[in-house]
Amino acid sequence: MTLHFRPYTLTRIAANDGRFVDFAPYVPSINDDGVVAFQATLGDGHSGVFTGDGKSITDVAVTASTACPARLFSSHPDLNQAGKVAVYGTLKSGEEAVLLMHPDGGMAATDARDGFSGIGPLGPTMNEHDDVAVRATSQYGRACIAVRRGAQLHAIAEAGDRFCRFEGLPVVNNDGQVVFRADLPDDRQGIFVHRDEQCAAVAMTGNDFEEIARFPIINDRGDVAFAARRTSGAWGIFSAASGRLTCVVDAEAGFESFRGVLINNGGPVAFYGTPAGGRLGLYTGTDPIRHRLLGLGDTVFGATVVDFALNPVSINGRGQMAIRVALGDRRQFILRSDPVV
Repeated sequence: MTLHFRPYTLTRIAANDGRFVDFAPYVPSINDDGVVAFQATLGDGHSGVFTGDGKSITDVAVTASTACPARLFSSHPDLNQAGKVAVYGTLKSGEEAVLLMHPDGGMAATDARDGFSGIGPLGPTMNEHDDVAVRATSQYGRACIAVRRGAQLHAIAEAGDRFCRFEGLPVVNNDGQVVFRADLPDDRQGIFVHRDEQCAAVAMTGNDFEEIARFPIINDRGDVAFAARRTSGAWGIFSAASGRLTCVVDAEAGFESFRGVLINNGGPVAFYGTPAGGRLGLYTGTDPIRHRLLGLGDTVFGATVVDFALNPVSINGRGQMAIRVALGDRRQFILRSDPVV
């Protein structure tokens, strides 16, 4: 895998200058049509899930509606090409649930009573076949990774003899493979891919790595990318493809640490990291000055960026990204980065 720099422009999808009050703490997601899904708190205290394309915004579900079974949305929404949205929520009956919402207004809820005692934390990921990968708590109180296929939620990895706990969020690709980050009982950290009913290790701390970041990502070919700190102390962005582990970006490029990387079927698109002596930013190339898209302390729309957020659901096949940004003057935006053709 190789990261090739591309220039980007920023498109405003939504702002907290009217109906919306707050977009935090969740990230936006994006499908291959460039439609962005996001969660927002409204002025009346209710929350909702919305989509936008830079021209208009559509209500997917709002808790104030009697037709909405949720009294609270509690994660980012993920969006696929069919316009279906997966999101965590607390039902009006009190149970935690994974909600799958359809463009025609239909909605299905798989709640914690279906063999689980809790749903979450963080948020779901979804593929084009409506498979939804989640973190959850089993009926026995154990942390687990689960996949919703059809109307059923099935655990594919559970804390016990092999795994101790899970971090970040699981990512499911269109082949049904799920990548996740786990801690092991012997204090090692690892990245695993579930395929063919087996969990295979992709990378582990020990000989090569001292620490592995929380958000690995997988594309439809089964290529996995992640950030990690070597046993030498230097951070890097790494990829695992066809059984081969390679370094995509390392500290010698001028960075002191990395948090994560975004890839699609074409390979790496961007990563978020901290340049030597600088502040966290989002980069679309390896030069810490010329290839910085935005980051903490930068000026966007005439004010200073004080927070930004995205994760593996925030990238699409065209290289567009969806980003939540907060500015020092209290304005907030949901933005889409569009590659310049």
